[in-house]
Parts: sequence; C-alpha cells; structure tokens
Amino acid sequence: MRKRTLSLLLALTLAVGVLAVPAAAADFAIPGNQYILASSEPTGTTAYSGCTVYIYPEGTEFTLANIPSFPCDLTAYDTDKVGTVNFGPNYEFYSAVDPLPFVPQAGVIYHLVASDTMTGFESYILIEGSATTTPTEPAEPTDPAEPTEPAEPEDPSEPTEPAEPEEPAEQPAEWAAEQVSAGIELGIVPESLQSAYAQATTRAEFCALAAGLYETVTGSEITDRMTFTDTEDENVEKMAALGVVNGVGENRFDPDASLTRQEAATMLARLAAALEKPLPAQASTFADTDSVASWALEAVGQMQASGVMNGTGNDMFSPGDPYERQQSIATIMRLYELVK
Repeated sequence: MRKRTLSLLLALTLAVGVLAVPAAAADFAIPGNQYILASSEPTGTTAYSGCTVYIYPEGTEFTLANIPSFPCDLTAYDTDKVGTVNFGPNYEFYSAVDPLPFVPQAGVIYHLVASDTMTGFESYILIEGSATTTPTEPAEPTDPAEPTEPAEPEDPSEPTEPAEPEEPAEQPAEWAAEQVSAGIELGIVPESLQSAYAQATTRAEFCALAAGLYETVTGSEITDRMTFTDTEDENVEKMAALGVVNGVGENRFDPDASLTRQEAATMLARLAAALEKPLPAQASTFADTDSVASWALEAVGQMQASGVMNGTGNDMFSPGDPYERQQSIATIMRLYELVK
C-alpha cells in the first residue's frame, strides 16, 4: 500500500486530532487505512507491484469513514486498465465510485484512494469470486500402468546419428538488424542486451540504452545520481537524476518490470528533452489514443510526429503492450539520428 502526501487541509485536520467517527459494528477498516471501510474482513493478502493487496469475499462493499469538516471521496482504479504509475504523480482516471457503497467486481485488483483529490490514503483490494473459492472435485484415481516389455538392447555395431548442432544465438528481426548493429558498434547497446532480441525489455534495461545514447551524444559520463531502495543499477540512477525516469512510489523503481510501449514513449521524449533536443509536439491520432494513459499522451504524440516510434498496425499504438529489446534498440537509434 502506497502512502502519499495528502493536502494541507487534511494534514491540519489530523494535526488537531480530528479522526474518523467510529464505524458501525458491521464495518471493518482496511488494515492500515482507517478511512476506507469494508463490510467484511479480509480473508488473506497477495501482492501487486510491490504493494500488499487485501483479499475480500465476493459481495464486500466499501465505504468511507466519516471525516468531519473534510470533503473526501472514494475513487477506484482497475489496475489491469491503469497499471502502476511510473511517470509522475497523476493517475489515469478510470471510475469514480459515486454513490457509495462501492461493490467491486470479482477477480479484479483495485486501487482505492480516499481523498478530496487524486492522491491520499490508498489501499489495494482483490475480490475473491466464487470461481476461485469453490473447491474442485478430486481427480479420479488412475489405474496402475500395465507393465511394459523391456526395450531391445541397441546393437553396438550400428552407427549413431550425429547430434544436431546447437542453434545459433538469436538474431534480431530483419527490420531491426541494421539499427542493432549500429547501436552495438557505437557502444550504445550493452553486451547484456545483445541477445534474446524478441524478449520484453525491462525498465532497467531501457535505462541502460538511454544512458548509452546520452553519454555517446554528449561525449561525457553522467555523474549525477538519484537512488532507489530496490536497485543499485547505475544507469537507473543516472536516468532518474536527469528526470528521464521516475520511481513507482515509496522510493522504489521496480527495475525488473517489463517496459510498456507508453512508458518507452515517455522515456524517449524525456531523453530528447534532457539532451535539449525536444521532439515536436503533436496530438496522437492513433485509433486507440483513448487507451493511452494521461501521463503518456503528449509523449505518444511526439513519437508519432517524429517517427521515433510507429504503431503496431491497423492504426493502433497498443500502449500497454510490452516493448521488445529489438524495438527498444531500434527506437533508441532513431532518436540518436535526430539528436546526435
């Protein structure tokens, strides 16, 4: 569960000891969050992006505790549709819960925020539906296997087939091969990313490419650092110091999480700005622009206008899709051509 700074008004309210009015006997506060009440107690916990998710039975209703003299709303975000916030403090608005109570759908992880704004006292919940709680019938016992005839011994005089040669290391797709080769030759692509080109790029791996581009263009090493509690990767620290990337909350970066296309677009746009070569502004015209997170909209438009990133076909950008290594390298090299 993330904690963010609430508004000054709430801080003053709490400072003078004004707390939530005790809830009815049937209401239970979410552990660690006295402002969001549930009609049932949690049955367990799981995890989502480093946060604790409290599991509740199907049909559980959620309301707010009464906070006197303070306007407070309950807002819910479906994490499958919004995801974690990696760039900036603002959340893409998904669904306002009004009127109360909020009855969430089973099987969906929700991010609940109690506040007069888009930040405040936050909790993650998961409703465990009947499909996941109903015990399954035990499998029918299987008959013991019939004894098999012993295999015929091999004739030692027969020549054996030679072993198949090992497959060569994976090569990038034909469309990316030239840019991958150029990136390796310039020293922008580290050795750790010179294989498994169709594999999803992690957040830390993209920072390595971004740092390689920046230092190649400027001809000097980035000396500033911004640290996180969950990684000591120097490329992450360099990019954070330049403002190219932010964390995911509680001073964490989540370095091993797969990079999405809209995250890549935002990093690329910020990298160009850090090099004092901002990309041209343009509103995105992709058919799925409405599914792009609000924090990434400007960057996606910049990618489209500059040609650094293209769509995925059928006029789609696919903002939440993972971004392959070869795609990351290709777009880093396209940006290099614009800013060198």
